[in-house]
Amino acid sequence: MGKKVITILVATLVTALLCAVTEADTKCRTSQTQSSSPQLSTQSKVRVLFMVGGGVHNDDELPELMKNVLEGTKQFDVTITRDRDKFKTENIRKYDVVMIYTTGGNLSAEQEQGLVKFVESGGGLVGIHSATDSFKNSDAYWKLMWGRFRGHGYGTFTVKITGKRHPIVQGMKDFQITDETYQHTWHPDSKAIVLMRRADDGDPSSWVQYVGKGRVFVTGLGHGKEAWENPAFQKMIERALLWADFRLNP
Repeated sequence: MGKKVITILVATLVTALLCAVTEADTKCRTSQTQSSSPQLSTQSKVRVLFMVGGGVHNDDELPELMKNVLEGTKQFDVTITRDRDKFKTENIRKYDVVMIYTTGGNLSAEQEQGLVKFVESGGGLVGIHSATDSFKNSDAYWKLMWGRFRGHGYGTFTVKITGKRHPIVQGMKDFQITDETYQHTWHPDSKAIVLMRRADDGDPSSWVQYVGKGRVFVTGLGHGKEAWENPAFQKMIERALLWADFRLNP
């Protein structure tokens, strides 16, 4: 075998070895990067932590109804829980959006800190109805909600779409709903944008906030089955979750 052929074979072998080493190093660094950032979602569906339970809203039917509606769209993976420790940082970071339908209760310092930091760091938060009547020991939570429940009536009323340019309600029409008419005390430091109001008294029904890098949607609607089965209510929640996860108007 000539020297020239041997030289070519040696060069080819060296090149192959260098490529193998480079490829292995790249895979190693990629693996390290992924393992150090487990909070980053690689899933196509929105991962929703659905916190429920407490008081007069301590039932399973409505959360299961909404879970079925949302997962039926093939856009969401919904986990229903009553465990408030899911708000802690090491647990909440596994989700894209937190949805709350609770009544009463308190937050520990760790739970409050986990939820607030989750939103400020870019997580989504959706509060339904009695979410504004929850965790009243936490001023930081009240600020996220903007509204704090102080009373209600009940009846069938018209909800007017006022924030027509916002992607959650864009294209939606005014709708009727049979529900409680929540009244709220408003946190003075919140910076909310109202999307819907009751037609009869003008009180806000649904609103949003931008908190740090995150997005918050809250609605006073959603007391009972009549409201949760309302197609407009269901569409509102679906859009709110997509918006909160930056999939509407990213």
